[in-house]
Amino acid sequence: MAQSIVRNIASSIRKAKYFSIMADEVTDASNKEQVVICFRRVDDQLEAHEDFVGLYMVESIQSDNIVHVLTDTMTRMNLSINNCRGQCYDGASNMAGSRKGVVTQIRALEPRATYTHCYGHALNLAVSDTVKQNKILRDVLDITFEISKLVKFSPKRDAMFTRLKEELVPGTIGFRTLCPTRWTVRAASLHSVLENYAVFQALWQEVKESRIDSEIRARVTGVEAAMNKFDFLFGLMLGERLLRHTDNLSKTLQNPSMTASEGQNIADLTVKTLSTMRSEEAFDIFWKQVEVLRQQTGLSEAALSRKRKAPFGSEVGRSEGYHPSSPKEYYRRQYFECFDFIVSSIRDRFNQPGYTSLLNTENLLLKAAKGDNYGTELAFVQDYYGDDVILSSLATQLELLTTAFTPQLEEVTLSTIKSFLQSLSLAQKASFSEVCKVLCFVLVTPATNAVSERSASALRRVKTYLRSTMSQVRLNNLLVLHAHKAETDTLSISSCLNEFVAGSEHRLRIFGKFD
Repeated sequence: MAQSIVRNIASSIRKAKYFSIMADEVTDASNKEQVVICFRRVDDQLEAHEDFVGLYMVESIQSDNIVHVLTDTMTRMNLSINNCRGQCYDGASNMAGSRKGVVTQIRALEPRATYTHCYGHALNLAVSDTVKQNKILRDVLDITFEISKLVKFSPKRDAMFTRLKEELVPGTIGFRTLCPTRWTVRAASLHSVLENYAVFQALWQEVKESRIDSEIRARVTGVEAAMNKFDFLFGLMLGERLLRHTDNLSKTLQNPSMTASEGQNIADLTVKTLSTMRSEEAFDIFWKQVEVLRQQTGLSEAALSRKRKAPFGSEVGRSEGYHPSSPKEYYRRQYFECFDFIVSSIRDRFNQPGYTSLLNTENLLLKAAKGDNYGTELAFVQDYYGDDVILSSLATQLELLTTAFTPQLEEVTLSTIKSFLQSLSLAQKASFSEVCKVLCFVLVTPATNAVSERSASALRRVKTYLRSTMSQVRLNNLLVLHAHKAETDTLSISSCLNEFVAGSEHRLRIFGKFD
């Protein structure tokens, strides 16, 4: 049954011709390294599909081993690497290394295989960079993670929290655990702490009054002391305000139909939104919100730390070092600093070399539809994709595209061009065959490697510690069926049975053929 699904996927990829490779590494329940392999293709209706095709067990995740896995998989599925137009992995050195990384070796075999560093991983790294640069945010996430361990790892304290929540703030959301390895749960966790601030304050008092060992008492006392400081409240609200935008961006990027070009556009929109929040007016409103919550929770007012003189060896010149004149000025600086960090980090992480080719390819279609001069972009597409496109036919069809969109007054985007081509009949679409091919190059490049991440999560459900001794072949087949449930339901059972018995004379004699 699993082989039937994989054969159908391989047939669909060959029909689409061009594809992208996506891969990820994961360790299963029996401590074996597995490489998750997925492909992205674009069908005749210009809709993108991402398909998991299986696992490959390796001794190590060195780049040479992963390249062998990918090329062997393509050979088994009768796919030519010459038709690979994209690749998407995380940013680890074995994948994205400039000398011997998987990206470099694949591009040596096919230079047109544009590499995209998974935008989900890139965004996660941008958020991590921001948190590491600011001490207030770093302490807030550490303390929130400690709260997660104190509450969720203890059924007794979890029950106490639930009871206090129903008594003090009934109807509010519960506590959301902070998972450091997931992409889109940080803001929800910080928001849940804000909603249940009074509950946690009461919880720590009740926990300390109960019989607990000295280690837990010290951890609870430390968390309670941190939550009674203005720094924690300020950082909690600032972190929630920042991370809800990055979490929303992360969720959007994980859509399977999202292309790398569209991912860049939505990332630019998020950066512009965060930039508008970096203003004096926005900070004044934010400061008032912090003060209101501070009064509700009974925390002390913000205070400046003691002014200290710089060490003798680090003094430069005779001027006095900077020291804020008021607590609001100090926290204003922290506010602006965090927004500067997150904006610059997202821009740096999303500024990828492979995006240049996608941008030129997309601009070729957009400029042609708007009637602008696209000579530079046409020359780039001809040089980059070579014999993939027929230049004379493409130039003619771009002129047709200009004529088709000239009467329209609405703004032309890649989505409007895609919708226009989808509305054409099969015979009419032949007049735009090269334009469809160029659009396919943009659509086939994935924005994230989320499908591989989801397949790795499915591996945890299929191969558990109770089923850790199953063979690799059985594991692979079960996971393919698990990942493609809809396709599994449409399989012809009689065809699968006939294929099974045809593989052995002994089976054929016992079971015969099925109708």
